Amino acid sequence: MKDNLKRSVLIYIMGFAAARASFMGINPLAIGFFAAAYMEKVSPGVLFVVILAGVGSVMQPTVVLKYLLAMIASVVFLESPLIKNRDIPDKLRFYIPAVCLGIFAAMEAAAGGWNNELTVLAFLEAVIAYVSGLIFSMGIGFVIKQPKGSKMTNEEMISLSIIMAVVICGIPSVGGSYIAPVETAVYFIILLITYKYGAGQGAITGAVSGIAMSLRGAPLNGIGWLAMMGIIPALFRSLGRIPVAAVFSLTMAIIGIVYKDASITVKDMGAASSAIVLFLLLPRSIIYRIDREDDETGRYSLTVDNIKKLANTRMRTLSESFLKLSKILETISERQFKFNQREIDLIFEDVSERLCKNCRNCSFCWEAHFNEAYQAACDLFEAAQQKGYVEDMDVPIYFAENCIYPNELVLETNKGLEIAKLNSIWGNRLAESREVIAGQLKEVSSAIHSLTGDIYGAARVMRSEENKVSRALRSRHVDVKSVTVLERPDKRKEIILNAAVGKRRCITTKEAAGWISEALGVKFVVSAASKLVFSKNYEDYIFLEDTKFKVLTGVARAMMNNISGDSFSIMKLDSGEEVIALADGMGTGKEAADESETVLALLEQLLEAGFKTETAIRLINSNLVLKADKQTFSTIDIGTINLCTGTCEFVKIGAASTFIKRESWVETISSTTLPIGMFKSVDYDAVTKKLYEGDIIIMVTDGVLDCLQADDKEACMEKAIMDIKSSNPQEIANRVLDFALSHRNYVPVDDMTVVTAGIWLKQV
Repeated sequence: MKDNLKRSVLIYIMGFAAARASFMGINPLAIGFFAAAYMEKVSPGVLFVVILAGVGSVMQPTVVLKYLLAMIASVVFLESPLIKNRDIPDKLRFYIPAVCLGIFAAMEAAAGGWNNELTVLAFLEAVIAYVSGLIFSMGIGFVIKQPKGSKMTNEEMISLSIIMAVVICGIPSVGGSYIAPVETAVYFIILLITYKYGAGQGAITGAVSGIAMSLRGAPLNGIGWLAMMGIIPALFRSLGRIPVAAVFSLTMAIIGIVYKDASITVKDMGAASSAIVLFLLLPRSIIYRIDREDDETGRYSLTVDNIKKLANTRMRTLSESFLKLSKILETISERQFKFNQREIDLIFEDVSERLCKNCRNCSFCWEAHFNEAYQAACDLFEAAQQKGYVEDMDVPIYFAENCIYPNELVLETNKGLEIAKLNSIWGNRLAESREVIAGQLKEVSSAIHSLTGDIYGAARVMRSEENKVSRALRSRHVDVKSVTVLERPDKRKEIILNAAVGKRRCITTKEAAGWISEALGVKFVVSAASKLVFSKNYEDYIFLEDTKFKVLTGVARAMMNNISGDSFSIMKLDSGEEVIALADGMGTGKEAADESETVLALLEQLLEAGFKTETAIRLINSNLVLKADKQTFSTIDIGTINLCTGTCEFVKIGAASTFIKRESWVETISSTTLPIGMFKSVDYDAVTKKLYEGDIIIMVTDGVLDCLQADDKEACMEKAIMDIKSSNPQEIANRVLDFALSHRNYVPVDDMTVVTAGIWLKQV
């Protein structure tokens, strides 16, 4: 509310000054300003008063009546249903106040004696009112509608510059030969606009100000040199306020010395000096606002460039993942098949074409005894269906007695079967590959969409933090080329640094992370994607805000043979998550080990590439299904701990129960799903649990629970875990395994693996 009141008061002040800007005995700018402000929903009552007060301060009462009647008529027409309720463009609406002013100006001319000069003046007044209304509307609209801190367009800047010039024209002359408040205000505005918006808008402001000052009686050449004073100081904006102010003063002095026609007086020099003092004494808060707005514009390209680099790095990782997936597709084995009737007929036609067509007994077999020959052929191919090939003993009696080429018949039949078999294999592989690839493309699309959201969801942080990082590293002899601080969707800060060090220096990124942490007051760690040591060449380095929690793990294993079919993985992701995965390949020994290791290797690669857990599972399943020479099954048990929030998502696919050891009780998470790789569509159970400091996650393979000789194996394990008083994850893993083995005289009945993970708050 306060902000709206301030904006309205500013409009009223500008309106009063604009209404005073008369020339040639007319004041069309008053109606133009009134029309623009009225269209922007400024209070009409107050607007009437300020416009009339402004016009009345420079015009005779009889002339003021013309503008009063023009405003009243404009409001009447604009508020009439004929105009108000119609969708009429603003450009046409501005004709109404202009036409009203033109009519009353013509009436005034007629009352004073009609002549060509008064006619032209009445027409000119209407035209100027229309044009000025359109121009003023853009600037007034910005003042009224735009939120705080928003950037002006070039059109809005020009509009406000013209309004400023009109206001200057309307300010009454005060002071003497050495006191020039109006000139001081002009120079101050030029200096401020130049510093804030640069050379282009500084030149516009200077030129418009020169026009306004010339209307007040200043020399016309002031337009040129004021424009120059809006251009040259802008070249030194990056150096700060003092250099800009110094160049502004120097520019004015040089123009006054070199160009005698510039007519720069002592009064002008005094006004410029006053303006410079005011500019330098401007409150720091205002200057910082200016700096921040300009910094946003200046560093946008830098931020975008670094985001592109980040996206490129992650896309490259995705590409490597897809390469590994393609290699799996290349190793798909051949499928078993069964010929349909159409395929049998095609083989039959091919064999008869090559063997029987030119045989002298062809008419005997396939014309005189067609039924017997066809039945014999069907019997032959039925034998081929069962065995996949035919032998001499498989030749039916009819062919054995009547065919003069029985050996060739067996050979050509097997050749046709082999060709059909190959065609069927490739057809099946192509069909299933299409299905899998379609599913993979869908998952990839989802992953890229999610990745894009992460990139563009990263908010830019204030430049002050980037400056702190840059100063901290440069003071330690790290040559920083660029630095960008982002706030990720998970609210953690991410720093993208492009830097190098001298040839004789060796600085680790871990050291740099410590300096950054000290500078920002928040602990940072090196991203896994970054190098460990700074290079002498400029390269990109990524630092991440450290997480709130830490995880300690433990592993205990027992195996039936020398090779365990169980595999486990513990990985920390840049997303601020720690993943604990456990896979159990079907069976024991090397084959089971290969299955579980392959599953976890793919899982690690996909998760590190940025895929979600659910997406990674579906991609892994599709590739396991394609290995159809044998069934490849594996259970997967995944626990994804969010180190920022302390939550854990458990995903189970055919896996044994997981246990959470709390302070005074044990929670069990069970699943009834089937292993991965059995069907084209994988089914999994997912549940999220909140973890608290000191909680211990215990994940086991089915071999651990199978050892327990109890009806309710989960309840038995819960009691055993509750009896363990230790909080050391490794000790808990050892004792759980020992408890299970004790039920089988320490002889494992299957491969056994226990993985534990405890969560604690990090020390500040």
